[in-house]
Formats: sequence, C-alpha cells, structure tokens
Amino acid sequence: MTRENIPDLLAWFRLLSSPVILFLIIADGSDEGLMLVPAIIAFIAAWTDYFDGKLARKWNVSSKTGAFLDTIADKIFVSTIFIGFTVIGRVSVWITVLLISREFIVMALRGLAGNEGNMIPPSITGKLKASFQFWSIGFVMFDFDLAVLNWSIDEVVVFIALLLSYISGYQYFREYYINQ
Repeated sequence: MTRENIPDLLAWFRLLSSPVILFLIIADGSDEGLMLVPAIIAFIAAWTDYFDGKLARKWNVSSKTGAFLDTIADKIFVSTIFIGFTVIGRVSVWITVLLISREFIVMALRGLAGNEGNMIPPSITGKLKASFQFWSIGFVMFDFDLAVLNWSIDEVVVFIALLLSYISGYQYFREYYINQ
C-alpha cells in the first residue's frame, strides 16, 4: 500500500462501514439510550471524510475516481444510518426521506453538469451540511437528555442538518442554472 492509496482506502472504509453500522443500529433496536459500538465506528468513519480529502490534497493524489468514491461514500454512509434511525424510531421517516432525496438529487445534478463539461465544486454550505449530518448522527446515537423548547438536542441538530441540506441543494441548482 502506498500513500497514494490511503485517501481512497479511507473512503472505502466509510463506504464499507455503513452496512455494519446499520446492522448494529437495528440489532440494538432501542429508541433511546447510548449506542456505543455503532457510535464509535461511525465516529471513526466520519473522520475519514475529513482525512481522505486533506491527505489527497496534501500529497497531490486527487483523482476523479477518488472524488466520486468520496461523494458516494458520504451519501451511502448518511443514508444507511438515517434509515437505521428511522427503523428503530429515533428519526422520523419524513426527515430521512428528505435527507436521502436531497442527497441523490444533488448528486444527479452534479453528474449532469459534469456530463455537460461543467464542474459544480462543493460549496462551503455543502461542507457545513456534511459536518452537521455527521454531528447529527453522533447526537442521535448518544441520545443526550437535553431539550431546547420541547425539542431534544439531537432533533435540533438533525433539523439544522436538514435545513443546511436544502440550502446547499438550492445553491447547487442555482450554480447549475447560472452556468447554462
């Protein structure tokens, strides 16, 4: 293994850990309480998103394959975990459907733009969205007993992630149509 492969291997870890985390969430099956083992794996996997990009840029080993793998790993990671949260009753189905729908619609839009020779780079809001999605996963798994105006803290963080998802989605659509 060379250092050129490390960023892609980190993305592969995130991708392949997703069904394992989903299995552990569903096996736990509780709608409350700490989910320690899937939380630890998800924490490590979420950090791979930061390090795979950082290392690829630092070592100048970025590739189209790596960028695609990074993007698809993020989508599958977030989608499978939120599906698990919905199955066990920790996150409402409407939130999961909205998050997953946005992810794949934006991915399709960026693919369409790429086929037309246009690149829609990740936006700051998109990166913030991804960060809040990862944080929301942690908050839901740790099930903090803290409320803000009758909303649990994990519901607040999930809602912020959902809101940022649609704000950044709008920005991607705007960017696409501006470049038409």
